Amino acid sequence: ADAELCLRSGMPIAPDRVRGALETIRSRVVRTPLLESPLLNELVRSRRGVADARVFVKAECLQHTGAFKFRGALHKLLCMDDETRGRGVCAFSSGNFAQALALAARETGVQCTIIAPHDAPAVKMERTRGYGAELLFSTPAAGENREVAAAALAERFSATSGRRPLPTT
Repeated sequence: ADAELCLRSGMPIAPDRVRGALETIRSRVVRTPLLESPLLNELVRSRRGVADARVFVKAECLQHTGAFKFRGALHKLLCMDDETRGRGVCAFSSGNFAQALALAARETGVQCTIIAPHDAPAVKMERTRGYGAELLFSTPAAGENREVAAAALAERFSATSGRRPLPTT
């Protein structure tokens, strides 16, 4: 909870907390490489005038579910106490976090419900369901934002089901 507070407030997270998180998830995630980008090197060098600039990109497309979000979802579930894990989790997401949380939940034996907008990308919802999550879809009222509608449904679902709501950040 205090790591989430740090992120939302802009406060830095101590390096030892980052190292601790790494130790928690290390054996369950893909160690993705940093790849140097000659094209980005040249763009930075020519547009910023930095002669020795080197740009590296993290190949998170190689991570489970194809995105970095799996790391955070897995860490969150592994750090929960048994009682909370036993209640299950829920989250509002229409994409990468939905897939990441669903897979992390499957790997840790936690029940997972994803609440998504009715028009969420079908391929992402299929993968999310394939990882074992239950899906609920929301349809906004006329003039209501789709994310607002899905987030409200997620809150109601959490209150009635007892599942722990997780932020998508």
